[in-house]
Amino acid sequence: MRRYLAAAVLALVAVSSFAQAATEAFDLSAICAGRRQPVGAAQASAVKLFEAPEGSLAILDRGFCAAYLESLMEANIEAALRKPNPSLDGLRLMAPDSVAVPAPVAPPKRWKVRFYMSHSFTTYFNSEVTFHSSRYDVVVKDYEWAERSSREFFEPQTWAKPGNNPAQIFDEPSNTYVVSIERDGHEFFLSAFHPKFFQAPNQVKQVNGTVDGVAVDGAVPLNRPFDGYYTVPGEMKLARNENTYREMAFEIGYGHRFKVFDSRFGSISYVPGVAAGVMVGSNLSVVVQEGKWWDFDDHGDSYGVQGFGGSLTSRIEINGPKERFGLYYENKLSYYKMEHGFMDGTQKYNLGLMGNSVGMKFLISGGKKKVQRAWATLTP
Repeated sequence: MRRYLAAAVLALVAVSSFAQAATEAFDLSAICAGRRQPVGAAQASAVKLFEAPEGSLAILDRGFCAAYLESLMEANIEAALRKPNPSLDGLRLMAPDSVAVPAPVAPPKRWKVRFYMSHSFTTYFNSEVTFHSSRYDVVVKDYEWAERSSREFFEPQTWAKPGNNPAQIFDEPSNTYVVSIERDGHEFFLSAFHPKFFQAPNQVKQVNGTVDGVAVDGAVPLNRPFDGYYTVPGEMKLARNENTYREMAFEIGYGHRFKVFDSRFGSISYVPGVAAGVMVGSNLSVVVQEGKWWDFDDHGDSYGVQGFGGSLTSRIEINGPKERFGLYYENKLSYYKMEHGFMDGTQKYNLGLMGNSVGMKFLISGGKKKVQRAWATLTP
């Protein structure tokens, strides 16, 4: 609108009959639509003739009408763009600068359910054990636990023996089973570990307390080998002390998944975690009767909770395409505060162990889905 004000100069020449009409508002659109008569050598100006009932009005136009009509056109276009217009909307979709393209829509993140199964190689740390019963009231320093791996059940010749079958490879060895759910790297898991540990043979340890009423304070054998029926007062004669029957450690924990390598052929993930749990089982203890060599007192503890503790885990996974199958290695450092039966009394100790598990993993549900696509209009 400003351009025509700067560019236009009006020269009004009217007869006396237009004296009153000149004071009223002009219809500029009607005036600019009048006949155009070029004047001047350069024809930069023109005379507009406007017919009215009162007579004729001659206007010297030096660019006013062109600028005015152009401003009206721009105003009409802006108004049309502000108002909904189905026809114009259709034209906009067909215009080169307005292209309808499919835009990818990320699917919602899903929980992934995984199952792990492995065989565990376990090291049990020495501990101080307190035995308390009607015959024993002693503290044994640096007591040694040994692993019962039962790996012979992986051998086919063991399956052929009476009472054995191949299915025992899932129960008899020290295996670990884990179920986990994970989304966006946050993983929650439930593990079932089958530890088996017993008194290591041929131990000579520092013992303090009383055995069969005899004071003991020094390094003594825990289970002296047979030596011709000769017995010494205060001998430990602890033939067996083991936690192997249905021994289980159940833990619930949290880990965070880090993908360190990814390709269309597979991936590698690292998952550190922490867990807390409970140890359950049934302890068996056997001692030689007082003054005897071939007669034994034994006690099978009732099955139940033996202690509480936790673990720090560190797992490396090698996954196939889409993570449906993989192999893994896990290191676990555990600590449990144990208290359970011993003969007609109890035994207390802190159990520390390090497990190294090697096994397979399977993706149960929550695999990748095809990327959904939605139609969207992109306008620069």
